[in-house]
Amino acid sequence: MLGTLADLHRESIAYDLKVLARLVKQIQPDLLCAEIRHDHWETRDLARMPVEYREALIPVCKRSDIVLVPVAGMEADPLVIPHGERWRSLRAAFVGLLNWHLRLMQRLAGTPEAINSGTFGAMCTWMCGLIAWAGGLEARRAWAAANDRVLQNVLAAVRRDPGRRVLVTVDCHRRHLLDRRLPF
Repeated sequence: MLGTLADLHRESIAYDLKVLARLVKQIQPDLLCAEIRHDHWETRDLARMPVEYREALIPVCKRSDIVLVPVAGMEADPLVIPHGERWRSLRAAFVGLLNWHLRLMQRLAGTPEAINSGTFGAMCTWMCGLIAWAGGLEARRAWAAANDRVLQNVLAAVRRDPGRRVLVTVDCHRRHLLDRRLPF
């Protein structure tokens, strides 16, 4: 399991797109379960895929024998404040502050080892839980459903291709939650 940082990989941190690509090349999995929507993958709609896949991991897969398996669900970002909610502007401000703090934590952690560590994972899980709480019941349910869908898609890929070396790459928001739930 490898957590990614979306557009933060483009910034000057030790865990940039080149480091991410180099890590996947070194690990050399048979299957790369990627947080990409299946419909975006089938239509090769690169513009709608996260930057880490578009600019780093898809090119690595194309130049190797790594098979990319899209595992994201069809839902939009579940950690968004629903429209028309009571206290929407206050909730949105609080979520904005939490997201800013989370990005600061990611910048400070900086390295793949730190981002994928248990300490960072505990802090990230706590922050994402606060974000989901601030989003309300609907956001929490959507977040749980999105995580369940990614988990089920990863498990289905492993069952379809037993005995393969698998690397799961998901946004670090999701990584630590899934890591505890995967049976391997």
